[in-house]
Amino acid sequence: MKTSPTAQQQAPQSGKRVRSGWRRYWLAMGLLCLATLALSLSVRLLFPRTAYITLPDNIGLTWGGARDAPEGLPAALALEVTPDTVQAVVATLSRPERYRREITVRRTWSGGERDAALCATVSAPWTRVDRDMPDGQTRHVITDGRVAYLWYDGDETALRLPAGNIGADDEQLIPTYEDVLKLPRERIALADYHRIESGVDCVYIETAQEDGVKERYWISVSTGLLVAAERLVEDNSVYWMEAGEPEEPPADAFALPDGTAPIRGR
Repeated sequence: MKTSPTAQQQAPQSGKRVRSGWRRYWLAMGLLCLATLALSLSVRLLFPRTAYITLPDNIGLTWGGARDAPEGLPAALALEVTPDTVQAVVATLSRPERYRREITVRRTWSGGERDAALCATVSAPWTRVDRDMPDGQTRHVITDGRVAYLWYDGDETALRLPAGNIGADDEQLIPTYEDVLKLPRERIALADYHRIESGVDCVYIETAQEDGVKERYWISVSTGLLVAAERLVEDNSVYWMEAGEPEEPPADAFALPDGTAPIRGR
């Protein structure tokens, strides 16, 4: 004759079932957490966070006309800005053909520094630069890269000279930012999208330190102009430039001291 298990015999079996159920529950929760983590990592790898810019409709426009976009290319185009792509982004930018703006350049060396205030006026291919000199005079230069007209305040005539190797950017004391297009990829350490304090949206480029020298560029996406730049030697700033907003140049901007203008009739 079979006998039913006693209450004492049933209790341990019930406790085992409860403990086994909890183990299965925590095992399932652990597997769910691992699956969630794996999915999150997969999403990050497939869709990494990147910086983007949108080129505005007026990119490349000048006060004297407009530049047609390549056929099939929208005026506003989202572009990824990374060290790998920034040269392609910069290649889409172009400077306006007519503008005038104020530029400040600071050079720093051991034991001192000097600021230079300039006014740059452009009517392509001509550039005029009026620069305040340390002796209090103002130096005036008009050049198209082939010939240069030079005079100081009080001069009645301008000296006409071959431009030689001195270009318009050299006269403005600013780096030619398009040179970043020629840099080997490994020389670009950082590139992204910055909005500077004045509210200008810029492409930012920082070069890797080479021979102790590092360079930084801020290029406006709305005008294609370099609005700020810095050169550091062993992480010490030795050069800084910043420029104001461009505006329409006056009609007589390229007049020489004798009243004539080298670009008249162009």
